[in-house]
Amino acid sequence: HIESIENAIDSELKSNGVDIAASSNLHQPLSPPRNNASAETTVTVSQSPQEPAETVPETSNKPEGERLCELMCSKGLRRYICGNISHRAKLMEEIPAALKLAKEPAKFVLECIGKFYLQGRKAYSKDSPMISARQVSLLILESFLLMPDPGKGKLKIESSVKDEAEMAAVAWKKRLMGEGGLAAAEQIDARGLLLLIACYGVPSDFRSMDLLDLIRTSGSNEIVGALRRSPFLAPMIS
Repeated sequence: HIESIENAIDSELKSNGVDIAASSNLHQPLSPPRNNASAETTVTVSQSPQEPAETVPETSNKPEGERLCELMCSKGLRRYICGNISHRAKLMEEIPAALKLAKEPAKFVLECIGKFYLQGRKAYSKDSPMISARQVSLLILESFLLMPDPGKGKLKIESSVKDEAEMAAVAWKKRLMGEGGLAAAEQIDARGLLLLIACYGVPSDFRSMDLLDLIRTSGSNEIVGALRRSPFLAPMIS
């Protein structure tokens, strides 16, 4: 920081036609140092702020989303997305590519969404802070489908991760059925479940009518680009 300030001052002086060498005399002590020790101290203090700049890791220059994905920091990524949720276009440009940097993208995404799907409709009443939390989870699922080359069979999903995702989808469906059925689900609920099965696979107890209800109630036209890249859902629907 100090170095950048000094550079800014030098640039300003140059633009105003001031001799930098002459102006630097203004910062010199009015009287010579009393002894060599004080002179050494002066040199040490003036040079020490520049030392940390040499040890800054390269990762500090990476976008925050990429850094968090590389670290597999699910809580950090959720906080980052939540803090920037109003800039959806920017996030949808950044997060899909960032997720590919995670060591295990499929496992990481599942960790990011957590178990919010078990919370009933009443937890997401108007002005509830939980609404933004659910929006974060949906954005992460959509980004997972939009990862570079996710729909060509190149992304490996461990069987344990796939089993966990299937149990989540079944539990999610069971809650929605208890609240009036998939056709009566809130759009954000239906969209989340549809994205989940598009990412990890459609459980065997999901009927064709269940998928149709989710597509109708989820506002699927807004996420059709992601749904078309699903290696599980796309082959089932013409």
